[in-house]
Amino acid sequence: MLQLALLPLQSGGEELPVDSTTMLAAMVIGFVIAVAITVGVAYWVYKDAAKRENNELAWAVGVGALLFVVFPIGILAVIAYVLLRGDETAAESMGGDATSGEW
Repeated sequence: MLQLALLPLQSGGEELPVDSTTMLAAMVIGFVIAVAITVGVAYWVYKDAAKRENNELAWAVGVGALLFVVFPIGILAVIAYVLLRGDETAAESMGGDATSGEW
């Protein structure tokens, strides 16, 4: 593994032992994982912001776009959302009463 990491530093180095199909498959799998994480976090922010009387669409799109385009800044956006979100509204709180029939 160290040999592969140092390969670009060697002059006249040998060719990488990975074919282009494997590299393309790894890139596609990484892209799918990144999209899944982004969509999952954006969905959570949307649902959480809806319970807290925030602009849920703006928060979800903003956090999702930042996570997908610039990952470290997207992590900071998620942290900012968690710090800046308000309290849950009384109508949408998770605690409802037992007689309402809803979970």
